[in-house]
Amino acid sequence: MRRAVVVIVLALSLLLGASAWAGTASYQGSSSCPAGQAYSTSFSASWWNNVFYKTASFETTLTFIDNVTYGWHSTLRGWGTYQQTHWFSSQVKKAHCRANTSGSAWAACTAYN
Repeated sequence: MRRAVVVIVLALSLLLGASAWAGTASYQGSSSCPAGQAYSTSFSASWWNNVFYKTASFETTLTFIDNVTYGWHSTLRGWGTYQQTHWFSSQVKKAHCRANTSGSAWAACTAYN
């Protein structure tokens, strides 16, 4: 079952990656996400789509952080195994994901530009 979920997630990420404007950056991928652990991309004006894939439910936050006020934009917090947020702004920003509770499942964060 776990293998099937991973295959589906990878296929979905390839499909979404093919439709992205210029490219993607997988900025987190691991077999566990300790509570409080956070991951981010580099700053860029081109990020517009941020996705968090998980093979099991645990609480996470997904957002964009601007490089002027370091404010959070289009923030999504939840337990879903697939979370996605968008911020269609030309402002320089980074994609950011965070585990709020411990998750022993496979998880990945991917930003699209």
